[in-house]
Amino acid sequence: MFGFANALLLALFAAAAVDLIASWHRCGGPAAALRCLWKQEHLLFGPWGEAARLRLGQYAFCLGLALYEFTVVFCNSTAREHWPWLQARVSPVLDTVMYLAFFAKILLGTRYNWRNLGLAGALYFIARWVYFNGQNIWFLGLAVVLLAAKDVPLRRAMKAFLGCGVPTLALVEILHFAGILAPGATSERDGSYRLLFGYGHPNTFGGIVFGLVLAWVLLRRAKLRWVELAGVAAVAVFLLVGPASRSAALCMLLLALLLAAAKLVGHRPAPKPLAALCAALVALVGAVSMILPLFVIKIGPWANAIGPAWLRRLDELLTCRISLSWAAYRMYDVKIAGQMLMEWPILDNIFVYLLYQFGPVLLLIAAVLMMVALYGYARRGSWQEVTCLVAVLLYGYMETQVLHITSDPAALLLCGAIFAVPISRWNNESES
Repeated sequence: MFGFANALLLALFAAAAVDLIASWHRCGGPAAALRCLWKQEHLLFGPWGEAARLRLGQYAFCLGLALYEFTVVFCNSTAREHWPWLQARVSPVLDTVMYLAFFAKILLGTRYNWRNLGLAGALYFIARWVYFNGQNIWFLGLAVVLLAAKDVPLRRAMKAFLGCGVPTLALVEILHFAGILAPGATSERDGSYRLLFGYGHPNTFGGIVFGLVLAWVLLRRAKLRWVELAGVAAVAVFLLVGPASRSAALCMLLLALLLAAAKLVGHRPAPKPLAALCAALVALVGAVSMILPLFVIKIGPWANAIGPAWLRRLDELLTCRISLSWAAYRMYDVKIAGQMLMEWPILDNIFVYLLYQFGPVLLLIAAVLMMVALYGYARRGSWQEVTCLVAVLLYGYMETQVLHITSDPAALLLCGAIFAVPISRWNNESES
């Protein structure tokens, strides 16, 4: 991955240089060249085969997204324990094809102006910088997917996501309940049994299901019917009763409620104060998640043996997210470009996790991008998109799986902010 990360960065620099030289000759001077490059969207490395490159670029993105989904949903299920060659031989090949598809889309199948390229390129440079310190492959993969998503209709992306994810998950469940993948279908934690559904942890299964439901919502959006909203709530109840994946279940119930409210509101654009309140949710959730551990009082040797009583009860509801963050505050120093984390404490709070794994710079950038996206979609009256982002925001309070596209396809909604595209064009880019 280090080679891939460096190769993409160098290729983007080379593309910018080719852009400047070609525009210099075409526009007749450096000032005119820079004005043209800043305003006009164009393909990198020249306009040759534009129609075919744009079309093939979308196919390349969908191929990469489908391979990403397959490698997570199947190759990272308990199938890897029964068939070790999946991780040793198959996954590396699929990963290589996936990244080559994304790189081809980024370099050859996307139009940029230098405003797009400059901001997105700077964000990728920061992502690569912190990846070299934290070495979290999921984060770098997310950064590459978001770079490749420009100019891809959201509906097309979600069709590829669901077209691979649903049958692959169905295959895992068939193999699991047939006894091929997991002879023992339960795991024991604290005296309670939780169904694994073919994965190493119930929350992994819950996150995959949550991602598929989000993809369905983003595919349907304003066309969602009441029966579909009831289906979302039913899946949430299933996750709560079956694998007892509380984080995914609670966020999916919230998703169903917010979608019902969005259906009643319709497509009314939010006034600026209301849109600003939507954006402020990011700062509010982040502040609460990082301030609550400061009130912890240790009253015993176990990680969750904390007081006061109200905080202990909240910590139990959030399955030790608060007490583990408290432990992290005492074990880690904040490093500007992140660091590799130890196995304990497990940081499932995305705000605390980003702070320590990737550093405060990236945490601030991620929060700003999320706030811009919430504000923009609220101003557009795209309430289904707002709903998905809010659900993901609260899911991130309990799970770092929001760094996986398989659990967070709503991350694609950040593309407008990442590429500095005017808000008026966000829905147009998604629907074209």
